[in-house]
Amino acid sequence: MTGEWGFTTSRPTDARYGDDVAKYAMSHGEPGLKTFVREVLQNSNDARLDNEQPAQVTFKLESLQGDEAIEYLKILDIETWSKHANLATDTKSGKHIVEAIERIKNDEEIRILTIEDENTEGLLGEENADESNFTALVRDVLFSSKSGDTAGGSYGLGKAVLWLYSGLSLVMFNSTLSEPNPTDQSPRLIGRTRLPTHKSEDGDTVYQGHGWYGSLSHDEEGARPESIWGDEAGSIADSLQLSRSDGPGTSIQVVDFRVPTAEERLDDGELADQITEMAIEWFWPAVYRGDLEVAVEVEGETRQASIDEYPQYKPFTNCLDDREYSVSQLNEPEDVAQAAIPLDVPEKSGGGGGVDGQLDLLVRRADTGEYQHRNEVAFIRGAGMVVEYYDRDRVVVGNQDFHGVLLGGRARPWGTDESPGEAETIVEEFLTAAEPPQHDEWVRTETLANTYSRGFRTAVEGIKSDVTETLRGLVAPEVDRGTTGPQRLGNRFKIGNESRGGRSDRESPSSQRVTGDTDISFDEVYTHWSFSGEVEPLSDRNEIRAITVSLIRMAEERATSDRLPVQNISSDTTGVSISLPEQKGVQVGRLEPTSGTSKISFEGVSTEDHRQVETRIKVSVDVAERRDK
Repeated sequence: MTGEWGFTTSRPTDARYGDDVAKYAMSHGEPGLKTFVREVLQNSNDARLDNEQPAQVTFKLESLQGDEAIEYLKILDIETWSKHANLATDTKSGKHIVEAIERIKNDEEIRILTIEDENTEGLLGEENADESNFTALVRDVLFSSKSGDTAGGSYGLGKAVLWLYSGLSLVMFNSTLSEPNPTDQSPRLIGRTRLPTHKSEDGDTVYQGHGWYGSLSHDEEGARPESIWGDEAGSIADSLQLSRSDGPGTSIQVVDFRVPTAEERLDDGELADQITEMAIEWFWPAVYRGDLEVAVEVEGETRQASIDEYPQYKPFTNCLDDREYSVSQLNEPEDVAQAAIPLDVPEKSGGGGGVDGQLDLLVRRADTGEYQHRNEVAFIRGAGMVVEYYDRDRVVVGNQDFHGVLLGGRARPWGTDESPGEAETIVEEFLTAAEPPQHDEWVRTETLANTYSRGFRTAVEGIKSDVTETLRGLVAPEVDRGTTGPQRLGNRFKIGNESRGGRSDRESPSSQRVTGDTDISFDEVYTHWSFSGEVEPLSDRNEIRAITVSLIRMAEERATSDRLPVQNISSDTTGVSISLPEQKGVQVGRLEPTSGTSKISFEGVSTEDHRQVETRIKVSVDVAERRDK
């Protein structure tokens, strides 16, 4: 026996459901293979059972050909499905789907990707439950029912990419449930397609595009399949290459698997290699801690995702391994230092939930040959996924190369004997809310704005600037300031200012109204000068209106009229406007902060300087009395 397709109906509408899903997924994260691997593994990792065993995820790539492919499509009731797909060809996504089914029929070949997880909850929940694993993954659209404080996602984008990576926009599910109701009837099998909204041939019926494959039932919306259970589900799963073990978990099959942005179809071996490496790149924390195991099966061969096979991620795990032996200064390669980054979580709008929390920054001095991900900080919380690799290469030009790990929320105590407490749980919830749908950074989000009271923006946007400032103190070596030259530190001196209506500090020392430091050094790899600085008024009654940075050529320890163009300048200070205007025909850096800004940090680089002439940095500051005084 096979299942049947049923599509929900509605009153006439111009909506194009399938196109909306694709556009949403495309606009919220890179639609490359990285996005798919991150989202799929995140879902399985979040569903891990609360025991000492890891979630086990296996990607199985298969290409069915000839009679095997024909029989597979027959079991899927592809003829009924195709009739609906052909009614949606007035949309771009509908045309692509019809073209895909014609290609499959002509070639008598179809590629399927099955993602099987073990030691996970399975698709729990009734067919029409308001909140459950089942409704979140199979029924609902772009919503998530994940309630754990370490869950990786809160938007449900992960399930949207499943259909985006299917050439037919068709995904099958087979699950063994971890809890009663009704565990004794496992497995549970159902399929879903996401076609654009379309009308029947006579135009009298409008189908929303939601289509399910299962056991046909009838309700006020018409005929709609529900899950198939038990032996019948197991028999169909066998025919669809979707059978699984008796252990709790879910198998997801992406029919006609493809990478939407790939210029050409990758072969199974290339896909397997990429999936394996991406699993380690983004989930080495969960793999390292024994919470997650990932494998890829292709052509009868199983490839295990192992940190040992990708040594470029060992410096990050070494940060955790050697945390208990941390030092105050990074004197030798492989030394690990640590520092606390404050994170003051405001109260929620309804009260409660606030805490004076912290993140822990671990920094390891890079050894010779450790080039990949060098001078990057891996941002991690309790979900065990790397949220992002924060590139701080420009901070350390001329200083010591490093690898860093920023641990937040329930991940903060990793590498110690501590256990996460209430403060870590509150920070974890805050960081989760600070992640956009693609979960690739901590920023101001709508969820933060709707959940927390005033102060949430300052808290989340201050993380990167605090990390940068802390790194400067940890990775800067002791340098002999008396030595000059392109391969040494160029200069470090007080910053001058240009007071409104007054004289510069060169005219009168008493007019000095700002203070700060600057650094400049030559990078032999990129043959340019790298500079950084920090400026603040001496009096809290003043504010910075603008900063201009120019690069001056030197000759025999004296400044010349020759200038080196500024190629790029940036600032971690919130609200600073950046531009690169010209002064006397030479490009300079210009920073203009918002009103009330009392402290600005910046960094940048020059254009290439093959002459390697000694160069110093000139910082002119426009400072005035605060507007609110």
